[in-house]
Parts: sequence; structure tokens; C-alpha cells
Amino acid sequence: MSRTIVIGDLHGCHDEALELLARVGATSSDRIIFTGDLVDRGPQRRACVELAMRHESILGNHEEKHLQQRRREDAALLPDHLETRRDLGPEHLDYFATLPHFIRLPEYQAVVVHAGVLPGKTVEEQEPYHLLHVQCIRPPERKSYWPSKAPEGYRFWTHYWKGPERVIFGHTVFDRPLVTEHAVGIDTGCVYGRALTAVVLPSWELVSVPARHTYRGGKDVARLPVHEGVNVFS
Repeated sequence: MSRTIVIGDLHGCHDEALELLARVGATSSDRIIFTGDLVDRGPQRRACVELAMRHESILGNHEEKHLQQRRREDAALLPDHLETRRDLGPEHLDYFATLPHFIRLPEYQAVVVHAGVLPGKTVEEQEPYHLLHVQCIRPPERKSYWPSKAPEGYRFWTHYWKGPERVIFGHTVFDRPLVTEHAVGIDTGCVYGRALTAVVLPSWELVSVPARHTYRGGKDVARLPVHEGVNVFS
């Protein structure tokens, strides 16, 4: 039976991606979807993009950033973004421009997005800003904050989303997968030395492989609870 395998943010962690695909026993009949943020921070950015090009991916905020910066001079880029630029060719940026903001999986009553959604709107009605960046909110306000910078009264968006679809998302780094009735967060910070995680449908099984190295520091500074027993790294 064919499956759909959704894999969290790669950020250049190509070896772990191959290991994870082997761990879940992926075959040519399986549908593979990445949650975006294929590039930056990690060691094998081009390889991650080309892996996604053989399967499916949604747009992440890091791909969005590279599209926005496409015509800027090298001197205007952050060192990490410049490293990615030098690793990629025009065909990879052209590919970024084709990526959707979401992929519906109606057979599982699910949808894959990069960051999340606001309540009270269909996925089609969501603003790209929220699909790519949303974290802590206070509906009906549009503003979103990082968990470490959220004012009192703001909560992670999954507290407000009641479906009907179950949202599979990346973007926010958790110390373990976030699983609620209406959302599954699978960015477990591989590039920060933690793990790369997939959710396998229709079983909703979560499968992870450990990072081979800590490629980028800075995500073990503060543990901020998002839901009971689950922390987000700031």
C-alpha cells in the first residue's frame, strides 16, 4: 500500500534525510513531501534541494528569503545566505519559485504547511506571512511573535486551530514532535544536533533519526513550553 511521508525542515541535513527515508522503508510508490526550509545552516544545501526536486516540497521562509534576495549583491547578504547562494544554481531558485504554500492531503483530512495557520480561515484564505512565519498569536490580531518574545496573552497558534484539517508543519523547533488533535509539528532541530522527523500516513506514525553532528548552535538557550510536555527552542 502506498503511503505519504512528510519530513520536517532539512536545513542542509542530506545524510540524515537519506537515513530517515531508509528507516521508514520508503519506496517508489510512496509520496514524499518536505515541509520547506531545505537550505541554510547545514552542510549539504544543494543536495537537499535536489532531493526535494525528485519528490515534493512546500515553500519555507528560507526559500522565500532567497527569492526575495535573488537580485541583491553578494555584499548585501548574510554570510549564511551567501554560502547558500554559492552552493545553488539558477535552476534551484527557479524551483523555489514553483513551490506551493501548502499541499492538501484530503484522503487523510490533512494539509502540509511550513509554519502554521490562523483560526477562522480556510487554508486557501491564509496570508503567505502566516503560512510561512506564524507562531504565537492572539486572535483576531494578525501579529505573530517568536515564543521567546511573545507578550502576555499570546499563545502558540495550535491552541486556536480546530480544523477541520489536521495541519502538519515545520518551522518551529521542538524538543520532540508536537502532536495535538488538529496539528502535528515535526521540526525537531536536526541542524541543531537534535533529530530529523517524519510523519507517515495513513498510520500517523512518527519516525526520527538523530543528527550526525551539531551543524549550527544556538537552539538550546531557552526552553519555552508550547503545550504540556513539549518545549520549543528559542
